[in-house]
Amino acid sequence: MNFKIGAQAILRRALTFDGPRYLGSQVALVRHNLTLAGAAAAVVGIVMAAMHHHVTGDVRIWVWCAVEVAVSLAGAVLGRWQPSPGHAHQIRRQAQVLWLFALAQGLTWGTLAALFMRTDLPQTTNFVLGATAGLNSGGMVLFAPMWPLSVIYLLTTVPPAVWVLMQSPHLPDQALGLACAIYVVAMLVFAWHAARAVRESIDVRFENADLIGRLRDQTQRAFSARQEAEEALLEAEAADRAKGVFMAAASHDLRQPLHALGLFASALGRTHLSPSQRALLDHVEHSADAACDMLSTLLDFSKVDAGVITSRPQALALQPVLSELQREFSAQAQSQRLQLRLHATPLVVMADGALVERIVRNLVSNALRYTERGGVLIGVRRRGDAAVIEVWDTGIGIPPDQHRAIFREFHQLGNPERDRRKGLGLGLAIVEGLARAMNVPITLASRPGRGSVFRLALPLSREAVREVARPTDAQPDLQGAKVLVIDDDESVRAAMAELLTSWGAWCEVVESADQALGLTVRFVPDLIVADYRLRGHRNGREAIDLVRQALGLTVPGVLVTGDTAADRLREAQASELTLLHKPVPADELHATLMQLLGRQPGVMDGAARRSLPAENAPAAG
Repeated sequence: MNFKIGAQAILRRALTFDGPRYLGSQVALVRHNLTLAGAAAAVVGIVMAAMHHHVTGDVRIWVWCAVEVAVSLAGAVLGRWQPSPGHAHQIRRQAQVLWLFALAQGLTWGTLAALFMRTDLPQTTNFVLGATAGLNSGGMVLFAPMWPLSVIYLLTTVPPAVWVLMQSPHLPDQALGLACAIYVVAMLVFAWHAARAVRESIDVRFENADLIGRLRDQTQRAFSARQEAEEALLEAEAADRAKGVFMAAASHDLRQPLHALGLFASALGRTHLSPSQRALLDHVEHSADAACDMLSTLLDFSKVDAGVITSRPQALALQPVLSELQREFSAQAQSQRLQLRLHATPLVVMADGALVERIVRNLVSNALRYTERGGVLIGVRRRGDAAVIEVWDTGIGIPPDQHRAIFREFHQLGNPERDRRKGLGLGLAIVEGLARAMNVPITLASRPGRGSVFRLALPLSREAVREVARPTDAQPDLQGAKVLVIDDDESVRAAMAELLTSWGAWCEVVESADQALGLTVRFVPDLIVADYRLRGHRNGREAIDLVRQALGLTVPGVLVTGDTAADRLREAQASELTLLHKPVPADELHATLMQLLGRQPGVMDGAARRSLPAENAPAAG
């Protein structure tokens, strides 16, 4: 029963074409070799006819030859000119045409054996069997992709020769006929395996095509994703540049009036005022200081973001720095009814004093801002070869999942309404940036509701710290100093003239580099103070260089700017002039001028020392 089912399946496979998935490729493979195979079969047929006629003299062989050549040439034309398969029904129709060709070719060569092979003339047997074997080998290659073609070709080509041989009375002929029958069975099995191998290769090709298609699709998606990412990056960079330009422009435009306001207020404070007027002036100065503090915070962040801060480590005694910070914040702590304590320390570190002071100032300010009761403690612990500055508070604390987020710019806890009295959310971002510039770690430990502690680890120094005398509260005057002011803002020029004159200086003010050059005919300044941005696409650095060239002297110069753009910061940092940022406190301006004129030791007062190093690098020469 099983054998019967198997035979039926084999028979059905021998008479049935594969599905469209395979058939199109099989037809294409057969047609690819059909022209050459047809031409070769025609040549073999002609040679076979000539030899047979020479041996037997039978002219009928040429009729057979004509039929065989016609069939072979039809196959050659079929392979050469038949259009490529299209839809499924067209493919099946071409497969049927190929099957008819295989049938015709097989019947032609089978007829040769049936009509012209004579066992009494062994030469004819040799001719026919030799040609048949050769053509069958070629036919197996030609029809291998389609098993039904191989079956019909074999069953029409060889069995007539088997029948002729088995009819012979001679045993060798019968044995040869049996061998031919076995040969047919073997070739059918071979054709079956060859067709299966072709199907498997077609499967592999389809799988490879699918894989290539998926890879192409994935590559396209990856390319699209990369393109989108690049576009997003460009948009982010453009937004970042726009943010920088906006912050720089807004900061500059706000600094101009605040700068003038501070200078006018300082000059007004040196006049005789009634107590009520003095109180009003104090309120004005307090409001101006608050605005200046916000702008200074933005400036510090711009510097950190621009990467222009350079650490200049030197031996630094921590106690004077921390004591001054305690004095600075003591009034604020008392107003909030908080305790601000400092544990004295003898430790000396190797660090940039201005950066350390700015970091601790931000940490103490942040601690006071978020502490409602209790207090803030500043202390220093020695840990191996490092001194760890610690700022403790009993404030609201920080949840663990926010420990990294609070160091991002504009990120604040407990301020959903964005109350600017609680700061801008830049303090800790500046702290981390400054610590990174010094290549030292800043760490945090906190418990919500219990408070926080920030730790800054600094390397210990083995050098001694040289004590430098501080200036007295009474500011020495600038009596006799000749100062040239170059600024295109009329209010700033007026305020500078009023303030410098009150300090005893001989002050000349101009609004452009050209006016400054014209003034050098009668006025040789001891010092030049220039705004960075001037009219006519000029800047203060260029104006100072022109005045120096005209005088033939390297006159000390101060650049005053409200521009916080990254490129501008880098350019100003690379110059050899002292750089001050608007709004400039009067005491900082006074200390800078006194230092450049050589009328004060090389130490500025507290206001100047709170600036970052890039802001007050002394002029060369």
